Parts: sequence; C-alpha cells; structure tokens
Amino acid sequence: MKYTEQIKGLISRGEIKEASTNMLEDSINAVLGNRVSVAKIMIAIEKSPFFLREQLFWSKVEAFLNGVYLSEEDCAKLGAKLTENGEIKDNPLRLVESIDRAETQQKIRYLINVTRCLLADFIDRPTYFRLCHAITHTLEEDLLFLKEHIKEKDLPYSTYTQGLLTVGLMYQSILDGNGEQKYSFTPVARLVDQFAVSYDDVERYPNPQSTSVQDNAPQIKIPSLEWGNF
Repeated sequence: MKYTEQIKGLISRGEIKEASTNMLEDSINAVLGNRVSVAKIMIAIEKSPFFLREQLFWSKVEAFLNGVYLSEEDCAKLGAKLTENGEIKDNPLRLVESIDRAETQQKIRYLINVTRCLLADFIDRPTYFRLCHAITHTLEEDLLFLKEHIKEKDLPYSTYTQGLLTVGLMYQSILDGNGEQKYSFTPVARLVDQFAVSYDDVERYPNPQSTSVQDNAPQIKIPSLEWGNF
C-alpha cells in the first residue's frame, strides 16, 4: 500500500481531523516522514479552496513520499540523513524547495532516485543536494540529452550543451585555432546520470557504485510514479 494511502486510512477512521494552517511547516515535517503533518495537508487540500499552485505542489510532494517511503524504516532513516549533529536546520527545507521546483513528473522520479540512493548510502548528503540542485536547475530536455550522450566527449556547440554548460554539467574541452569549441561532461554530470536520470537502466548501471560507503550495492526497485489527484 502506498504511503499516502495508509495516511488516508488514518483520516477516514477519524484519528486525525485537524487541517494544516501552516503549509510550509507541515510540508517540511511531511518530507521527514511525519504522518500527522501529511494528514493535515491532505485535509486542508480537500476542505480549503487552495490555489492551483498549492494543488500542484502537493501533488509533487505526494508522489515523492510514495516513491521514497517504502517502509517504516525509511522515514526515520531519511530524517537522520537530513540532520546535522542531531539538528534539523535547513536541509528539509532545501528538499521541499527542490520538490517544488521540479516542474515535470520525470524530475520527481529523478529526485526519488537520488533520495533512495542517499538512504542506501550510495551517496553522501552533500552529493545528494548537489544532484538535487542539478536536476531542478536543468531543463528536462537537457537532462535527456545528457542521458543520450554521457559516454561521448568533445561534442559540438548546441542549445543543449549551452544549457548544460550554464548549470555546470559540461565544460569547454577544446578550442581549436578556427575558434570551434567542443564540450565534454563534468564528473557531476556522470553522477546525475548514474544516480538520477539513468538509475532505472539496469543494463547501464547494474550495480551502482557508491561514492561513500557501499560498493556493488543491489539495484533498488522503485514503484511506478503517479501525480496526485486534485
């Protein structure tokens, strides 16, 4: 059963009745796995005349939660990963902002992929937020170009290379005497492909290589992603 479906059960049984009065605070607590906050947002969305932006935002958060929280253990684990010396600080807010900025369903999938990789210790927290930033600040079309050409180097200039250059996923690798520029992918771009964009491609990455703890870790199966219903 999906994470949010379980919480809908709590609401239907009357265990949680209060609607959210602070969407930001409850959203931060929701990504940390707080079921009460998730339920309060659900009740507020259902009962209040929220603007389209709030509805779109919650649909993304709901999809993210259903993709990340596959077990009870995941909630506590992500909370621990996002704290610094026992203090929450701004990390949950950074994650909420990344979810809000993701303008496509596929980008939510990428955020789910990197979050599951964080939980599995394939990447550390700084790398996690670096990849989240790259995902949300890059056009979907440019990410697909990255996926298709990541194994190539010295590519000619195009609107795709310009976009990837702007966000730091490509660099100018050749400038010949005729002024013809060539571009290659940065190491971060390869991490974006491995842990986010092509993570579900088991033929390309059958055993994700850890940047921190575990090597040759098994592929994590993530359920299909659906936007929430308004």
